[in-house]
Amino acid sequence: MGAAGAIRRAAASAADRACAGARGFRRALARFAPRPSAFAPAADAEAAAVRAVRNLRTFRLHYAVLQWALLLASLAPRHRASVVFLMAASKGLLVYGGLLKAFPNSALLRRLLDRRLVAAVFLALVLADIVAAGAVANLLAALAAGVPIVVLHASFRVRDDLEGPSPEAAGENGKDDETAAVVEKKEDGDVEAGPTRRSMAAAPRSPK
Repeated sequence: MGAAGAIRRAAASAADRACAGARGFRRALARFAPRPSAFAPAADAEAAAVRAVRNLRTFRLHYAVLQWALLLASLAPRHRASVVFLMAASKGLLVYGGLLKAFPNSALLRRLLDRRLVAAVFLALVLADIVAAGAVANLLAALAAGVPIVVLHASFRVRDDLEGPSPEAAGENGKDDETAAVVEKKEDGDVEAGPTRRSMAAAPRSPK
């Protein structure tokens, strides 16, 4: 019974982790490409450049995951050993990210294991493995497939939190503010008038 219970608990825990991972993937995918209306051309070249820079900062993790998946997919058919090595390296990088989240104020992690240093070591290991495996062509193919997607997404993805409101929305917001102000004034008037009415009702009337 004890072994069966442990197996059931382990299975339930694995199912919970899988469901949490699926929900996180759906949220990330919805944020990356929520709806067709979230993509629109910029007004001019300067606006497109500003939007691209902002999107590169915001979606850098999404772009990195996309490029990493394309690289692993290009290596899978003939370079399985490289795939295993790169997945192990990515696990180490995820562990480092988890440590940064668990200990955000750790001086040891911030000074001895700087983010730029860890990223440089990770990229050096990836490039060294790809060169040693003779898979430079696979890397170039993955970049050729991923970079255009990144550029198009960064140029056309509209940021709702950075774009200004439309004139119609601004007009509706103005009407709502005016309505709220009128209601507030009415409520204030009722509050102010209330005690006066009560005091008038409670005051004795003069004999006629």
